[in-house]
Amino acid sequence: MTRDKKHDDENLKKENELSEERDGKKTTNEAAFDTDSAEQINEDGALNEEQEECEEDATTEIKNLNDRLLRLQADFLNYKSRTEKEKGTTYSNAISDLILELLPVIDNLERALAAEDSEGNSLKEGVQMVYNQMMGILEKKGMKEVEALHKPFDHNVHYGVGFEANDEYEDGIVIDVMQKGYIVNDRCIRPAMVRIAKND
Repeated sequence: MTRDKKHDDENLKKENELSEERDGKKTTNEAAFDTDSAEQINEDGALNEEQEECEEDATTEIKNLNDRLLRLQADFLNYKSRTEKEKGTTYSNAISDLILELLPVIDNLERALAAEDSEGNSLKEGVQMVYNQMMGILEKKGMKEVEALHKPFDHNVHYGVGFEANDEYEDGIVIDVMQKGYIVNDRCIRPAMVRIAKND
């Protein structure tokens, strides 16, 4: 083998080695690039998943907060309604209690007015004026007299104290009111004391 030929073979061998080395480096670089790309994709995917989870958590928390807000609003409205109702009931009860205490005074005034006396008696006129004034005030506060005379007996607003045979009226009709009953704002504070017709 000539020296030139040998030299050429060595050069070719070196070139092949360099080429292989370059190819190997290229392959390694490509592999590294592919690995980096894969890692980048995995990181991006993980970031996207985290972001989606955060968004879902935020959506769930917003929904929970909205639900709590709605419940609080409903509870407040219920509380407000209940408080107003209790306030109205307390006010109505206070008025009823006051009127109930005044009813004996009205009864005595009515007895004084019913007593036989001369028509021109100034005492009776004065009592009548006081009675009318007091009844006017109480009526403004919601008091009404229970309708009883010649009405069918109603245990809700009438208190029966006796029966009386009476052919003029049907059974169960009130024929006499012994003491008036009163209603305040649709609540019976004192039933009318009555006698009821009963026919054999």
